[in-house]
Amino acid sequence: MVEAGTVSRNASRLFAGLVIIVLGGIALLDNFGVIQIHDIWRFWPLVLIAIGLSKLLRPSGSPGRFGGMILFGVGLWLLLENLGVWPYDLGNLWPLFVILIGGWLVWTGFGRGPHPPASDASSRMNSFVILGGTEHHNNSPDFQGGDATAILGGCKIDLRQAGIKGGEAVIDAFALWGGVEILVPREWSVIIRGTPILGAFEDKRGPSGQAAGPRLIVRGAAIMGGVEIKS
Repeated sequence: MVEAGTVSRNASRLFAGLVIIVLGGIALLDNFGVIQIHDIWRFWPLVLIAIGLSKLLRPSGSPGRFGGMILFGVGLWLLLENLGVWPYDLGNLWPLFVILIGGWLVWTGFGRGPHPPASDASSRMNSFVILGGTEHHNNSPDFQGGDATAILGGCKIDLRQAGIKGGEAVIDAFALWGGVEILVPREWSVIIRGTPILGAFEDKRGPSGQAAGPRLIVRGAAIMGGVEIKS
């Protein structure tokens, strides 16, 4: 029996693959003079649109759907610009990208409620790195979570000697052209709720161990960067 989620994922890949194959075939025939299409490369943003739609066709709650929406919007903008339908240059909007990144940092800095009192200073961790690298080791028996931000750099958090008494801890991770690496005990259950935008949130531990173990929730955003969970 084939699960519905598997069918949806396969359908999205088939859709993106067929669009890319058709575009490549048309370009090949045009190069060999079989067909004549004036300036076919104006249509290259269709590739971005196809990839974006393939991500949007994933089941609700699947990672990558927000990034797919971004790709679809950018591809559509570029296609309309190339065809002369939309007169505005996408390059003029780069300050908006900067504003959105700053807004995300402000939101994560002030938009969340106060944390409950920590039982000890090591129960929470905060890491912020720009143009560099940092490494944190935490062995608190009552780890409660924290924040990790990597911009054009790398942040490594080692929690393999830590414990979670309350049953759940939350880490807010933000990676921009950088990476956040989180090492956790094998028996922990990790739940990823991050938003990848031309980036990735990945649990590279394979089988996640004991499902009934302490839960670590990793949320946030990865913009042209990555957040990785390892043991």
